Amino acid sequence: MLRVARHLSGPLRAEAEHVPVLYPGPARRGRGTVACGLFRTETEEAAWIAETVRAAMDQPGHLAPDGLEWPAGEGSAAITPGDVAVLCRKRSQFPILRQAFEDQGVPVEVVGLGGLMTVPEVRDIVATLRVVHDASAGNELARLLTGPRWRMGPADLVALGSRAVELAKDARRDLRAPEPEDSEDQDRENLLRRTVLDLTAESGSLADALDDLGPADRYSETGYERLNALADELRALRKLAGQPLPELVTEIERVLGLDIEVGARPGRDPAAARADLDAFVDTAVRFVGNSDDPTLGTFLTYLRSAEDAEKGLEPGERIGGSDTVKLMTVHAAKGLQWPLVAVPGLAGGRYPVFPTNPRDSGGWARQEQQLPFPLRGDAAGLPKLDDVDKESIARFKEADKARHRMEERRLAYVAVTRASFALLCTGHWWGHANASRRGPSPFLEEIKEACENGAGRVARWAPPPEEDERNPQTTETGPVEWPRPPEADDGAAGRRYRDIAEGAELVARYRDGSGRSWLNLLERAEMPVHMRRRIDGWNRDTGLLLAHRDTQAAADGPTPVDLPAHLSVSSLVTLARNPEALARQIRRPLPRPPAPHTRRGTAFHAWLEQRYGQQSLLVPDELPGAADETAGGDEDFAELQRRFEASEWGDRIPVDVEVPFETIIGDRLVRGRMDAVFQDGVGRYDVVDWKTGRPPGNERERKAVAVQLAAYRLAWSELAGVPLEEVRAAFHYVRADRTVRPADLLDAEGLAALIQSLPEAD
Repeated sequence: MLRVARHLSGPLRAEAEHVPVLYPGPARRGRGTVACGLFRTETEEAAWIAETVRAAMDQPGHLAPDGLEWPAGEGSAAITPGDVAVLCRKRSQFPILRQAFEDQGVPVEVVGLGGLMTVPEVRDIVATLRVVHDASAGNELARLLTGPRWRMGPADLVALGSRAVELAKDARRDLRAPEPEDSEDQDRENLLRRTVLDLTAESGSLADALDDLGPADRYSETGYERLNALADELRALRKLAGQPLPELVTEIERVLGLDIEVGARPGRDPAAARADLDAFVDTAVRFVGNSDDPTLGTFLTYLRSAEDAEKGLEPGERIGGSDTVKLMTVHAAKGLQWPLVAVPGLAGGRYPVFPTNPRDSGGWARQEQQLPFPLRGDAAGLPKLDDVDKESIARFKEADKARHRMEERRLAYVAVTRASFALLCTGHWWGHANASRRGPSPFLEEIKEACENGAGRVARWAPPPEEDERNPQTTETGPVEWPRPPEADDGAAGRRYRDIAEGAELVARYRDGSGRSWLNLLERAEMPVHMRRRIDGWNRDTGLLLAHRDTQAAADGPTPVDLPAHLSVSSLVTLARNPEALARQIRRPLPRPPAPHTRRGTAFHAWLEQRYGQQSLLVPDELPGAADETAGGDEDFAELQRRFEASEWGDRIPVDVEVPFETIIGDRLVRGRMDAVFQDGVGRYDVVDWKTGRPPGNERERKAVAVQLAAYRLAWSELAGVPLEEVRAAFHYVRADRTVRPADLLDAEGLAALIQSLPEAD
C-alpha cells in the first residue's frame, strides 16, 4: 500500500521540498494487499466491492484482511463490518454503494450530515419536516405519497394535483373591474388583466389539497382512505412543530414506523440497523445546543446548506462506534485508519468522479465574490496573475487547474493511506446516471501500474466500450408496474418483505399445530455458532415477553410502589391528602405545565425576597411560563402587593427568609424551604408560609395542608435549637388577608406515624 502511495505522491514530492518517503515498520514488512479494478458499470463496481468485503468477513477469524495472520497485539478475531471503510470523492456515490452492501447483508452506516441526507429513511424524515413546516413543499409531499408506505397510484395523484389547482383558482384575487366603454381601452384593459392573472397564477399546493380533498368519488376507495390518513398524520405533527427538535424528529421517526422498519431488517444488529437514524437525531441535538435560534425553519435551512457545502466532519464530530461499514467522503477520513479500505469511483472522462473537474476555473479572476489569491494566507502556494491581458489570464487559469489537480492528488494520497492491511481501488466506464462514458482516471492508471510492478494485483479490467455503445444503465429500460407491490421488488427491500412474509407464515403454521415438527427439526439442526446464539437470544426475549404478558394478565389489585428514601414537604402533603396520587406520581412522574396562578405565586415570593433584602435568582419575567400567551400582565399581582403591605405582616421584619432545611422524619429524609420566620417580643417564633390562593374549603384539605406547617415547625425547632413548644406555624392567605394557625399540628411522632401507616408491599 505504501508503494502505491509513493507512486501517487511522486508529483507531490517533485513540487515540494523535504517530503519524506514512507516505509513500513518491521512488523509490517511484507504485509498488506492492494487490488484494483475497472468495471463496465458503476453498479458492477459497487457489487464487486461489497462481495469482496463479504468474502473478507467470511474468512477464518485468525486471518487479517491481507490473508495472513493478525500481527501480535493487533487483533485475533474475524473481520467485522466496523473494520471496513468505503471512501468516496462525492456523496452522489453513496446510494448505489449502500444498496450493494445491503444486498450482501452487510450493515453500512453513512458518516457526515451531507451523506446522511442520501439515506432513504433520513430523507423521509427530512421530507416530513419540510411538509410540516412549509405548505408549499410539494416535492417532499410527493416523495411521501409515492413512497413504500403510502404507494399512491398515478390516477389518485392526478386527482390530487387537479384539486390543488382548483383550490388555487378559488383563492385567487378577483381582478375584474367595470369594463371601459371605449373598445380600444377595453382591449388594453383586458390585456393588462390577462397579464396580471398569468403572472399571479399558482399551480396550487398539494398540502392544501391534502387538507381539503373534495368529493371522494374523484379518488379510488383505497387512495381516498390513505390520503385522509396521511392528512390526519400531518395535522397531528404540525401541532408538535414547537417541540424541541430532537423530540420532533424522534416522534416523526415513530409515526413513520422507521424505528420498526430498520429494526426488522433480517440479519442486522438492531443498534447497527438504526445507526443512520441515531446519527440524524444527534445532528438535531447538536444543532439545538449550538444555535441561538433552534427553530424548525432554521434547522431545515441548516440541512439544505449541509447538502450543498459540507466537506468532511465538523470540528468535534466523531465516527460512530456501531459495528458497521463506514461509508464516507475522503475529506472526512483524514486522520483515521481501518484494516480494509475501498476507494471507488477512480473514473475520468468528460464528467470525472475522482479527480473532479475544478468547480471555479480561473479562481478569483472570474469569481468576484472570492478573495484574491494575493490576500490569502496561503498566497505563497497559489498561482499568480501577472497581468490582466488575455494571455496572462489564460496562463493563470491553466495554473489554477494544475493546482486543483495537485489538490486532488493529495486527496487521493490521503485515501490510499487510510488502509492498514488491504486496499481496494476501482473505477468504471459507465456511471449509473450519466450518458457519457468515463473510464479509468489517471490515479487508477497509476495504481494499476504500481500493482503490475508488484505492489498488488489487477482483479479485473474491463475493455473500453464500442464507439457507438451507449450507457446500459440509462438505455436498458422497460415498463414497470407502479406503485409496485413489495413482493415484486427484486432488490433488498423485496427480499426483506418476502422473508418477513415467510416468517409470518411459519407463525401461522405453528399456531394451527402444523409447525411443531419444523421447530423440533430446527432445535436439532447444526448451524454456525453466531446463528445459534441469535436463536437463543430470540428464545430468551420471547420468554421474557410472554412472562411479562402473563404477569400483567394475572395482576389483580394495586401495583406496589416503594416510598423513596428522600421526600419533599409537598410529597408529605400529598401523602396526607391522597396516598394513591403520590404513588402514581412516584411511579410515573410527569412534568407540570406552567400555569398563570403558579407563576403569580412564584413572582410574589420573588418580590418578597427583594423586599426583605434577599437577591432573587429570577425576576418575574424570567420565570417558567413567562413567554406563554396566557402569561401577560397580571393585574392581580399589584393587588396582592397592596394587600400584603396592609396586613399584620407588612411592617414586621423576619429573622430569616427562604430557609432551606433537611430533617429526619421516621426513617425518611425530608427536604423543604420555609418562606419566612418571625420572632415576637417574648422569644417565640412564627414560621409563616405565604399563600396567594384561597384557603381550603373542607376539613380534610385543611388537615392535609397542615402537614406542611408541622414539618416546617419541626425543622425550625431543630435549626434554632429551641423546644418545639416555642415554635408556631401559620399560613397567611394574602388575598383574603387571613392568617391561619392550626392548633393541632403533628409533632415528630405524628409525622413519622403518617409515613409508617403505609402498608408494606408483599
